[in-house]
Amino acid sequence: MDTILLVVPCKNEERAIPLFHEEVSKAFSTIPAVAFREIFVDDGSGDGTVGVLRGLAECDDRVCYLSLSRNFGKEAALYAGLTAAVGIAGGRGGGRILLRARPRRR
Repeated sequence: MDTILLVVPCKNEERAIPLFHEEVSKAFSTIPAVAFREIFVDDGSGDGTVGVLRGLAECDDRVCYLSLSRNFGKEAALYAGLTAAVGIAGGRGGGRILLRARPRRR
């Protein structure tokens, strides 16, 4: 079975993460031949984002998270998540990695 790894940078997203995870789970449940994993990267949030991620990871083994010590920016968060994704995929060239970047707020 193929596995898709989603790298999700987060900063102060404690309310959005459960909704995002629920929608991703619903979407992937319609594709039985594909498994998925979510790699959330907390980029120095000041709210309860890390606690939400910790709870989600404890309840769902498809979820893992990294917590950066401070805000390094979305590029660094994506890089950290991609590095983790390569490790999870075992460095195999056949892995697929999808990125979800947050839309810019204007």
